[in-house]
Amino acid sequence: MNFLLNLWRQRNYRFAAIVALLSALWLLSGLLAGDGDSETAARESGEKNARPAEAMRVKARQLQAQPYMTRVVVNSRTEANRSVRLRAELDGVIAALPVVEGQRVSRGDVICEIAAEDRPEQLARARAALRKAELDFAGAKKLQGRGLQSEAAMAQQEVALANARAELKRAQVDVQNLKIRAPFDGLVNSRAVELGDFVRRGEECATILDLNPILVVGEVSESQVANLQPGSKASAQLQLGQLVEGRLRYVSQEAHPVTRAYRVEVAVANPDGALRSGISARMALPTGEVQAHRINASLLTLDDRGDLGVRTLDEEQRVRFVNVRLVSDENEGVWIAGLPSNTTLITVGQEYVSEGEKVEVELEESAGDLPAPLAGAKEATDVGDGPVEPAIESATDMAAERVQEPRP
Repeated sequence: MNFLLNLWRQRNYRFAAIVALLSALWLLSGLLAGDGDSETAARESGEKNARPAEAMRVKARQLQAQPYMTRVVVNSRTEANRSVRLRAELDGVIAALPVVEGQRVSRGDVICEIAAEDRPEQLARARAALRKAELDFAGAKKLQGRGLQSEAAMAQQEVALANARAELKRAQVDVQNLKIRAPFDGLVNSRAVELGDFVRRGEECATILDLNPILVVGEVSESQVANLQPGSKASAQLQLGQLVEGRLRYVSQEAHPVTRAYRVEVAVANPDGALRSGISARMALPTGEVQAHRINASLLTLDDRGDLGVRTLDEEQRVRFVNVRLVSDENEGVWIAGLPSNTTLITVGQEYVSEGEKVEVELEESAGDLPAPLAGAKEATDVGDGPVEPAIESATDMAAERVQEPRP
């Protein structure tokens, strides 16, 4: 006891004892208060679990399927309907060139003219020779009637008459061929000769193009060609943005030996000649009709397997994920197939609900499909069996980006 009193009399020990006592009291007070807080927290948690969870609120729209003409889009180019190289049929010197390059001509117009030389005189001689042969034949006929002409002599007169007629015809053709004429209405694209040039039989004089109608030519794969119908309407967007329409005129029955693709031709009216040959284009060919829905690309999402789909509602207002197939990506939205004809599509809040969850729904006014996306969307690009088009890739990429974003 005296030992404890001696320690208490020392200031340092006395201060340390007081601090230790206060610390012990503070720790004891925390333990007692913690037990009370635990009981309160447990009671509040039980009350919270007893209350039913509030359902997620979403917006939805009722959609009706619409007929949509599916198309295959291929790279193409414009070509002249006909392109002819006019060639000389006689040897001679070019004496006249009535038209210039780039000039429009009508059928029968003279494009090149060869010097006549002695061909008119040869024609006159052939006419005279035919006249003499006809007279000789007529005289021989009279003699034969009197029995004064043998059969052999009569046959010889017939041969002479036939030769005279052939010579006249040859001379007439030569005179006609002195003028090389346009075989159809068109445009003189190029000239291969000038005044004074000597041309031989078979050498080129000029090239003439028929640009009305003009052809948009491309190739489709063997998996797509069976769906094409000659005579159906088609369209093409030229490199400068001009949109032209025509009809599918020709589908090849034989594949290219290298590309294994089939040539197709679309005829487009070109009465004013504004369209030129050789312009690059994107040609859209109809392949059939499907029932599809038009929605905004922002509503597309991906499931756990990476397949494209949308979230819809059933009759009990529960969320369903439905896989869809992208048909087309246009300025007005994306067209999808695979949904029931009448569908209730979640338009707001689809990223915050899961499969089978029951939600509260606010229906939006519907006009059969969704409003167009923001301005500046890409031009229409459809899907064929070939590589996926850039616009379709962009819609799928947008869906993938939304799936990868963490939910709050």
